[in-house]
Amino acid sequence: MNIKLSYLFILVFPLLISTEIYAQKIYPTSLTTINYLDSANVKKYQKKIDTHRIKIELNHITGIASFYGASFEGTLTATGEIFNNSKYTAASNLFKLNTLVRVTNMRNGRSVLVRINDRMHPNMLKLGRVIDLSTAAAKKLHLSSKGIVKVTLDAVGYSKINPKKQ
Repeated sequence: MNIKLSYLFILVFPLLISTEIYAQKIYPTSLTTINYLDSANVKKYQKKIDTHRIKIELNHITGIASFYGASFEGTLTATGEIFNNSKYTAASNLFKLNTLVRVTNMRNGRSVLVRINDRMHPNMLKLGRVIDLSTAAAKKLHLSSKGIVKVTLDAVGYSKINPKKQ
């Protein structure tokens, strides 16, 4: 019986390890070395960025998050898809389109993975806003009743597919 268990361990254990490695490649917990910042937009909007509220580093941004209003439901996004408030998507001018971003609420530590599929109005940067979340993502973060919260954004990869329910 011991031999059967060891064979089972030899067969199953590599599958478990490869699954974990695969998951880490898709959604790593650390920052990626590829630059996902949209340097053209960062340079274009440099004068509008409130440097007292927004801190920009390689693939890591600190600032304020808000969420889409219900009136945007069904409108076209910058990627050409139809906006849906129940999906984990967001708008940002600082990351390239289709970048997967981990958004962490600095008040309660909750985080959510979203895909950047739209752009915000450039004047939002003057208010310290760095991301505009869908309603589903905002609920996951437990945004305050004011509709804004201080967050950190970490780019983790690139995908044309939205993250699944988390």
